Amino acid sequence: MWRLLRTTSFRFTLIFVLLFTCAVAVLGLVVYRVSFGEAARQTDIAIDKELAVLAELFASEGSGMLTRVIRQRTAWRDDRIFILIGEPSGALLAGNLTALPEQALQAEGDFFDFEFERPVVDAAGREAGVENRQARGKIVRFRSSPEAEQSYLVVAAHDVAAREYLQGRLANAFLLILTITIILGVFIGLLFSRSLLSRVEAVSKTARAIRAGDLSQRIPRTGAGDEVDHLSENLNSMLDQIERLMTGMKDVSDNIAHDLRSPLTRIRNRLTYALEDNTASIKADALQKTLEETERLLGIFNALLSIVRIRSGEGARSMGLVDLAAIAEEMAELYEPAARDADFELILVVTPSPLVTGSRELISQAIANSLDNALKYAVGGTRIELKVEPVENGDVRLSITDNGPGIPPEDRVRVLERFVRLERSRSTSGSGLGLSLVAAIASAHGAELRLEDGRPSTVWAKGEFGLRIVIDFPPATEE
Repeated sequence: MWRLLRTTSFRFTLIFVLLFTCAVAVLGLVVYRVSFGEAARQTDIAIDKELAVLAELFASEGSGMLTRVIRQRTAWRDDRIFILIGEPSGALLAGNLTALPEQALQAEGDFFDFEFERPVVDAAGREAGVENRQARGKIVRFRSSPEAEQSYLVVAAHDVAAREYLQGRLANAFLLILTITIILGVFIGLLFSRSLLSRVEAVSKTARAIRAGDLSQRIPRTGAGDEVDHLSENLNSMLDQIERLMTGMKDVSDNIAHDLRSPLTRIRNRLTYALEDNTASIKADALQKTLEETERLLGIFNALLSIVRIRSGEGARSMGLVDLAAIAEEMAELYEPAARDADFELILVVTPSPLVTGSRELISQAIANSLDNALKYAVGGTRIELKVEPVENGDVRLSITDNGPGIPPEDRVRVLERFVRLERSRSTSGSGLGLSLVAAIASAHGAELRLEDGRPSTVWAKGEFGLRIVIDFPPATEE
């Protein structure tokens, strides 16, 4: 319970309840001023008008007419109240009040509120008792002249008991509304906090499980589609990426332990043999082969480091608008001598295409690795095509096609993994990281990578399908 009260959602709920309560209170005040405030003002105006009429009658007709008029008006059973007292004798001359209210003597010409007793009449017109009621009135003194000793005290008032009753009921109603609002607000705040706390607890439980080493745990979603669900979705995507990276790291570690054991063992054996033999030529040969083996190991580690950096998003900082056609032309010019030395014809096919968002260095690396792969493994092939063209869906397609033996369809997904080399490639130098680096670069650019049968635009010899590496880059979007 105390944990619920300490939650941020409960505090926000209390603040909302407080603001809502203040809004209800302000609304109640406005309703009171508009209704009862205006009614009280109209009552005061009516009393002033009646006193003004009585003053005019007294000035024109004298005290006799004033007495008759007050007696006539008090004969009507309405909410008007009068009392006429002659001074200095203090005799009650007319009116429906039995005595002058004490508040009248202190009012000194101002309005005052007082209580009075009124007979209760039954259905037969007989008195059945008395009741206390509230009234509001005003007292004035009438003189025939400023020097006259005889004066008359006149109290004109209105019965406001019904208005006071409604006012009290309205005040109680608003007080009840405020009380219910606060109670419901606290109750709803507790329910909301409990619901949110349960969802936060699910996140915490998942975090604890992951911290304990279970990377397969994911945050459950309610399907409500709210902010917490969106947060859970983003966190789950992040956890998926972390799990992939951790799995990839484990695979890399396993592959390194497996693939590097043999070259390291050879280096150790070669150096041990060279130390035991004093022949200079044997030592020089051992050092030369060790140097070559070391260069190969450094190449593997550099390729692994590049893949890790690309997967971590490091290359995203250098991305901008690039022209794939221009990059392809530069790479074709760079690899033309190497292709000619390997007895390959390097063909460049470029079609004007939209710009893409990417890193010139990484895309150049992907083309270089693809061309290296073709030069190494397209055994028996004679042609390599480097092509850039737009496609119907708006993407820009980069493809490298050779007319070598190709890769069987069942192996095309597997060769994109790290340290994977097909059996027929074992005799060729390489680390099995070239296409894995290409896949990492394509993923970093949001591009789609596919391996297909080679079907170049130029005419190959019959039956020469080879391998086609296709990378479809999405077009650049306007910021």
